[in-house]
Amino acid sequence: MKNLETIKNEIISLPTIMNISEEIRIITDLMNVETEDLIENKDIFRFIVNSLELSHADSGFMDVTKRNEKNFINFYVWLRKINDDYGLILNNNTIGVFGMSIEDINRSMNL
Repeated sequence: MKNLETIKNEIISLPTIMNISEEIRIITDLMNVETEDLIENKDIFRFIVNSLELSHADSGFMDVTKRNEKNFINFYVWLRKINDDYGLILNNNTIGVFGMSIEDINRSMNL
């Protein structure tokens, strides 16, 4: 299991706009971090989530498919819960980027 510092260092080594598989890998790692690490390192956690949001909002959302959509929806639900439970002070718009279903994305692209 990786800790937040390790995940942060991985993100720093990646391009700002990650490919979808990198986003999913980081999300998976992040969701498996020990709760104590989240509580003790809120700034690092917010840095990681903000980096993921920047990547996903820029172009990652365009690579969401029915096959990988669940990764992002589960991350959205998890972020909402831990944000409330541990006072992580994540912006709702940041969290919301990950809650878009494939149907939501298609609708927004057709406006």
